[in-house]
Amino acid sequence: MDQEIIFSSTTNLLLIKDGQVLLVKRNENLKDFPGWFILPGGKQEKNETPKEAAIREVFEETGIKVNDAVLKVIATHYHEYKSKVYLVYIFESNNFEGLLKESSEGIPMWINIEEALNNPKLFPDLKRHIKLILESRSVDILFTYHRFNVNLEIIEAR
Repeated sequence: MDQEIIFSSTTNLLLIKDGQVLLVKRNENLKDFPGWFILPGGKQEKNETPKEAAIREVFEETGIKVNDAVLKVIATHYHEYKSKVYLVYIFESNNFEGLLKESSEGIPMWINIEEALNNPKLFPDLKRHIKLILESRSVDILFTYHRFNVNLEIIEAR
């Protein structure tokens, strides 16, 4: 019998200022994706929209208050080795304020976009998604699919 697949609704939010992207370097002691650089975001809670979740998570993880956000990407991440599929809503915003603060998730930091895109510890799909968002100035929402192996290498992408 096939193993049950667990679905998890999550969010990310792309914030850019002065040629830099806001990333969180995840704590090394976290169970999922320790030490990786990710966009701020996290799991959607009950009775919360993906947009509300993204804005809440950014504030909790970074101290940045996002005033508005636009949905840019809906991504499906299949982590076969965990029997888990993450449905990821990726938003973008240029309407935010506040000062960075560390959280239990990790250390938030502004990093030059090119430097971030070339960092081997930037979560693999984010390299693609950040580029897609920056290159796409349309109002269309992009849909993507990634399948990962246990080493977080992309073994299939669409």
